[in-house]
Amino acid sequence: MSKIRISRFLAECGINSRRKCELLVLKGHVKVNGTTVSELYLKVDPDKDVIEYNGKLINIEKKVIIALNKPKGYLCTLKDTFNRHTILELLKNFKDSSRIYPVGRLDYNSRGLIIMTNDGNLAYKVLHPKFNILKTYEIILNSELKEDDIKKIKKGVIIDGTMFEVQDMQLFFENDKKVKITIHEGRKRIIRRVFKSLGYEVADLKRIRIGNYEIKDMQEGTYKELRQSDVRKILMIDD
Repeated sequence: MSKIRISRFLAECGINSRRKCELLVLKGHVKVNGTTVSELYLKVDPDKDVIEYNGKLINIEKKVIIALNKPKGYLCTLKDTFNRHTILELLKNFKDSSRIYPVGRLDYNSRGLIIMTNDGNLAYKVLHPKFNILKTYEIILNSELKEDDIKKIKKGVIIDGTMFEVQDMQLFFENDKKVKITIHEGRKRIIRRVFKSLGYEVADLKRIRIGNYEIKDMQEGTYKELRQSDVRKILMIDD
């Protein structure tokens, strides 16, 4: 195997996303051949170099990619100091959930599609804005969406000094409280914050699609292991 950057190697070992693995390197959690490293551009040879994370030898694992339909009342984290339910509980029957982690997140009261994986490269591509991976949500508001506010959202709403842009937006005209919206960014609680800035509360939020992969009829609280054809849909790669 040819040399690869240290952060990519860590990500492919299932430690975390590539971006977070860069932080781990900078914080001194990684050793190569017995020496602590902090250079993000360092390249390693997985077949020859001895690489340690927090004192443990690590190797590239078999890729595991799972689609999970998250219910309300679960945190998109692996541990919680307040003993609230986490999505890892939903994977208790999976053969090995110890090294997989969520790609992005849905807040405690939101539901729908979450990708769980040990593939840091996939996580990086799904999360980084430059890859423009679209996410589609079905939203129910506490009141009907006004025409002026529809125009504002389609034009773009500024949140924390940054423009929130919608790629696609559909209203269910038999009930204008229900909206389907497609975006590519992933700022924390961004959809709830956008509608709140316009005077609405989000009563329900469900992510139904990442890239071209749809949750379809998967029951809440269940999961399925994905194939490469599914991964290509997530990454919006045409077959």
